[in-house]
Amino acid sequence: MIYTLIPQLSRYLLAKSISIFLLGIIILSPPAGAADTEIVNARPALWQVTKAGGTVYLLGSFHILPKNYQWYDGIISRSFEGSDELVMETEMTPEATAGIQATVINNAFFKDDDSLKNHLDEAHYAKMLGYAKKLMGMDEAMAKKSKPWFMAIQISLVSAMTSGMDPNSGVDKFLEGQAKKVQKPISGLETPQESMNALIHHPMVVQAEMLSDTLDKLDDFKRYITSYLEAWASGDGDRMTKTMVEDMADQPEMYQALLVDRNKNWLPAIEDHINSGKRIFIVVGAAHLVGKDGLVGMLQAKGYRVDKIQ
Repeated sequence: MIYTLIPQLSRYLLAKSISIFLLGIIILSPPAGAADTEIVNARPALWQVTKAGGTVYLLGSFHILPKNYQWYDGIISRSFEGSDELVMETEMTPEATAGIQATVINNAFFKDDDSLKNHLDEAHYAKMLGYAKKLMGMDEAMAKKSKPWFMAIQISLVSAMTSGMDPNSGVDKFLEGQAKKVQKPISGLETPQESMNALIHHPMVVQAEMLSDTLDKLDDFKRYITSYLEAWASGDGDRMTKTMVEDMADQPEMYQALLVDRNKNWLPAIEDHINSGKRIFIVVGAAHLVGKDGLVGMLQAKGYRVDKIQ
């Protein structure tokens, strides 16, 4: 689902204590007891690239998780704690958060007389209104003014939260907190604006396809989110490719912009880290690492030895 690839916007929305007003849009808290209490011991995929005395670790992230998922132990904790720097997709500084807020305000809503009703077929428009009312308490006048990309993000996030996903349990946020505790340097592979541009500037027909696909998946949300979580927790690259990457490939424009182009843009910086002589811990969404267009394959194609160590 689309929210798994844009942690910056997801975290910005979720950072507002879950119950927020964002220009009149209410995002509701999950019901008490929504998350399973049985501990799940996850073993997410971790790769290691070593060259000339330097080491880069590549961890596949899930950006928001249920509280009962335990993954920070063993080789992951040792590798992170022994690293010199944490590298994320984007470092969430106060300036970054302000930039995302400005981008949302300027790009999330239709102006003048345009609305979602002009860009969705009748069935998907009705479905959107139903979910907007059920999940966020929106009436039609409010819901129809959200652009497709923003409505897709909103309903995905709220569905995740009401299913027991916790914004404070995401891999990126946890590692960022651990790094700050010990004053480990933190940096990003892209700016907030670059990450947002990959999502918000598509033609309206492409955005509408993304929203329609998201709405269809919400009809069976529990199955989709469970398959994503289980694939990530297994650390199985082929399984992650099938559930996360191939699912996105059905929307080629979004797949290219959100996954392929960003991976290509990140690659030079990752190579610089490999050649830095330091121990660098890089965490990006798991979908960025696997599959034919994943970073692991890109590095291997350039002659780097990439070992899967979990």
